[in-house]
Parts: sequence; structure tokens; C-alpha cells
Amino acid sequence: MMMHHPSRKPNDYLPIPQFPIPPSPLSSSRVAKRAIHALLLLLVGAVALSQFHLDLLRPKCTKPHHGSPHADTSRTFSWDQITPTKHLIYHPCFDGHECARLALPMDWNRTDTRGAAQIALAVIRRPAKVPVTDPRYGGPILLNPGGPGGSGVSMLLKRGRHIQTVVDASAQPAAPDVHPPPDEGKFFDVVSFDPRGVNNTTPPFSCFRDSAARRAWKMQVEAEGILGSSDGVFDARWARHGALGLTCTQSLGGALVGEEGDEEAESGDWIGRFMNTPTVVADMVELIERHGEWRERETARTLGERGSLEGVVGSSEVEAKAKAILRRNRWVPGQEKLQYWGFSYGTVLGSTFAAMQPHRIHRAVIDGVCDVNDYYAGGWLTNLQDADVAWLSFFELCNAVGPEVCSFASGQGGLQATIDRYENLLTTLKANPVAVPASGDRGPDIITYSDVKMLVMQGVYTPMESFERVARFLTDLTHGNGSAFAEYKQRERQDWRRTPPCDPSGSKPCMVPGENTDEAQMGILCSDGQDIRGIDKEKLRDYWHTLRNQSKTVGDIWAEIRFTCIEWKARPAWQFEGRRIVCYSDCLSNSDVFY
Repeated sequence: MMMHHPSRKPNDYLPIPQFPIPPSPLSSSRVAKRAIHALLLLLVGAVALSQFHLDLLRPKCTKPHHGSPHADTSRTFSWDQITPTKHLIYHPCFDGHECARLALPMDWNRTDTRGAAQIALAVIRRPAKVPVTDPRYGGPILLNPGGPGGSGVSMLLKRGRHIQTVVDASAQPAAPDVHPPPDEGKFFDVVSFDPRGVNNTTPPFSCFRDSAARRAWKMQVEAEGILGSSDGVFDARWARHGALGLTCTQSLGGALVGEEGDEEAESGDWIGRFMNTPTVVADMVELIERHGEWRERETARTLGERGSLEGVVGSSEVEAKAKAILRRNRWVPGQEKLQYWGFSYGTVLGSTFAAMQPHRIHRAVIDGVCDVNDYYAGGWLTNLQDADVAWLSFFELCNAVGPEVCSFASGQGGLQATIDRYENLLTTLKANPVAVPASGDRGPDIITYSDVKMLVMQGVYTPMESFERVARFLTDLTHGNGSAFAEYKQRERQDWRRTPPCDPSGSKPCMVPGENTDEAQMGILCSDGQDIRGIDKEKLRDYWHTLRNQSKTVGDIWAEIRFTCIEWKARPAWQFEGRRIVCYSDCLSNSDVFY
């Protein structure tokens, strides 16, 4: 959660807490790099920018966990190889992981289930380091990477090993032992899933007939630039988001979504009406129930029997131990508990789960907390209060280590000179983008004001990963060189080559898995938030200026989150109508829930 500073001045860079600054000049570049690394470690804990990220010009509540949206594909595994089932049946996938497709109802409140539409939830598990029969087995911890619209599968493949290291007991497990040291701790399955409409979960939510159409649209958006980059961008964005919202809520997914009161809008199994956060909570309840069922089944299999103890051979002591294990791992329908770690938007999901199913939580971590009430109001007004503080830290740190390590530092000019160097560069780029000639397999390009602002957004969000790159690119641009930046832009874009089978039609093989992240995010957050259709154009302009006053660095980009919903016709089939989604200790079943 961001800290709010009521005394801050809009549009001013703010001072940040002073960290120990190494003496300058430093004795060596290696020492300098260690110093800036240590400072950035401190910065990560102090920066109050919310856990949000932007893909192209569509911000998300959480930064994707690196790699392309379809980085979880493999030559030897395809999700299509798995038949969706009502029970968790795991299959080997992705070098040591296990995958399943869990068949769930499209509409959890539908009473007539004959012929009812279903979804196939893509589930991935990084197995615990001990078998389920080991008393140190701690069960599953469900992860959500944020977004909304983030892929849990992609996150687990990228970060699962590190997360498992954090949650597991510090001692490495020895061979399975029925008498482990009592204080050794637990070892957990790390489990995640792609939420409804996202990535590998089917059906996908998509607003484009094929990948080529989506990529062409994104290139148009990029060419227009961000809000504030030119006089006509706001008007273009108003029209563009309106066009996309109308398109997404037409007949692309099945039933036509019409105006309020239209019967066609209220019927049909269209995924766009069943993607909101409370629906995902219902999916999570079913997932932990099915994992309990799997745990019992896996225990019986491991012990060499199915359903009764007559098959257990050996001494009475062995049989007694087997009975104890079966009792410990027995599935009691309706009694399974959630262990959860959610990042950013994942804190909205976790808080909603706690409000709807408080008795179901065993332990939960909500990490990078979003303002849940602001999220459900569709305001996005509580995320940027300290974004400029984070960006000022770039100049502070760069100036502290000097040009030897941070090439953008002004040297003798001091902190203000470094800031002025950046501001002057932005002013220059607005009127004179840097021309970059073609090189290798990259065509000609230009580096614009909007490109730099987007780069800074990345730097503010991930300073340890991005500040060095930001400094390098900014330095290049001050010398009129945009080659490295253009190469970076090229790498960040997905392949634009359209294969021959895609030319005649928008067939399913022409859709790249994971490319619909922006639309899925739009479907979730617009369904969760208040209906803003009919909002006055000038009121939306005022809203943009409000966010710009909150953050000179990020406000122009952040405002577009709300813009996406101006023509979003679809409303969710059902919503959580309980108390405000704020969970304090009185709404939790025990004290083992951590914030």
C-alpha cells in the first residue's frame, strides 16, 4: 500500500529518506556497483509505488513475471493434450512440474446444469519436496501474480522455485521418514492457475479475430503516444477505448451484449459475464476442495491401496502407521482450507476470498496491497501518491555514485543538474524524436517522448532491474543515439510475422496463447468496477488531470486504466453483495492470516 503524504506538492519531485551514500569518487567500479545495489535493496522496501505494471499502454495491477505471455509453451507438452476433468488429475509438464485442467461451471449459480457451459481451468503444481504421506507435507499454497489478468502458470514457471524456497522449511528434507524431527517445519506444493479468460484457461476472452489484428491495433496505440504527448491524444484515446469496449462486448464470445434490458444481453454463456473476482473466488474454493480429494487419493496410491486398509501388508505397526497417515490426509468435503500468497491485484482477490469465505482461510499473505475499495469503485486514485518519490530516487542514486557507474549523472552539476538533463531531454523529444536507422533484422524506428516515459514507468516499478538500463538509454539519447533503445523495443514486441494459414481467416491456430492479456484484464476490472458508461468526456479529462497531479511521472499512463471501461456494456452475472471488501481480524476464522 502506498504511503500518502498530504503535504506533497503536485508536479514536484519529492525528497526521499536519505540512505547512507558511499564516498565519491569511489575507489573502484566494483565497489560502486555494490553500493548502488545495496541502496536499491533499501529502496525497494521504501518506495511506495503500488505493485502495478504497464504492458504497452494498458496498465496492470501487477507486473508480469518476465518472459513472453506464452513463455510456458513447450515442444513436448501442450495443454490440449489434457482432457478437462471434474477431479484434479495431474500430468507431467515443463520439466518437473505437473499440470491439470479442472472442469468448472461457467456459471456457479446456474441450477440447471444439463448442457451448461464449462471452463477448463489451467492448473500447475510445483510438487513438494516430500510425498503427501510425510508428516512434513504442508499442502498447497495457491499463488496469484496480480493483474488483473496475470498468468499464474507463467509466474510459477518463472518464480515458483524461488517462492518454494521462501515458504519451505530451511533444512533440506532427507529421505522420507515417518519420524522426522518435530521442529523441521513443512514442505509445500506451490500451485497456481490461469484465471478465467486468461492465457491457458479456456475459453479465452478475446476482442480480436486473430493475433495480427491485435498487433496492428497495438501498433496504432503506440504510434499515437501516451496522454499528454501531443494535443490530440486525449480525443483519440476517448474514441479508441470506446471502439474497443464496444467490440469486446459484442458477439465475439457468443451471446450479443446489448443495451440494458436487452434479453440477449442477460442470457447466454459468454465468458465476459463470468470473469469478475467473486467468480474466481468460487473457482479457488473448488480448487482447494479438489486438491483435498487428490491428496486422499494420492495417499492411498502411495501406500499401495485404494479405499480400505485390507491391502496394507506388513506388521501391525506398519498398518497402524498407514491408518494414521490415511486419517491425517483424509478429505472432508467442505472443510478444506486455503493457503494463499497474492501479489498486488492478488491482494484484491485474497481480500475478496476472506470476505466471502472467512472460514476457509488457514493462512494467507497479501503482498503489495491494493486499496480494495478504490479498486471496486473503479477509481484507481490511490496508487500513485509516491510514484514521483520513486523516480526521484533514480536521480539521487545516480548522482551519488557518479558518472563512473551511472552514465546519466551530470558530474560536477549535482542532483538538480541531473534532473534538468532529463527534463530537457523530454522537451526535446516531444518536438524532435530520435531517428534510428535499420540494423540487422530490425527495421527503421524512432524513439519518442512516449517511449521514454514508458521506460521510466518500468524503472519506477522495478528499480533494481531497470535503473541501469534507464540510465544507459537516457545517456544514449542525449547524444542522439537510439539504437540500443530501438533494439530493446524490438525484443519487447512479439513476432509480427503472419503465417500463411492465417491469411484467409481468423482461425483458432492464428491466435497466440497469452496475447489476450490486455482484454482479459479489461474484462475483469471493468466487470468488478462501477459502470461508467455515459461518463462525460470532460469529466474524464478532469480525472486524467487529477492523476497527472498525483504523479508527474506516471499519471498520464495510469489514467488509461479507467478509460478502458467507458463503453464496457457487459455486467457480471453475479456479484458479491456483502459488506465492503475490507477484512479485519473480526472477519477471519483464526489469527493465522497475515497482511
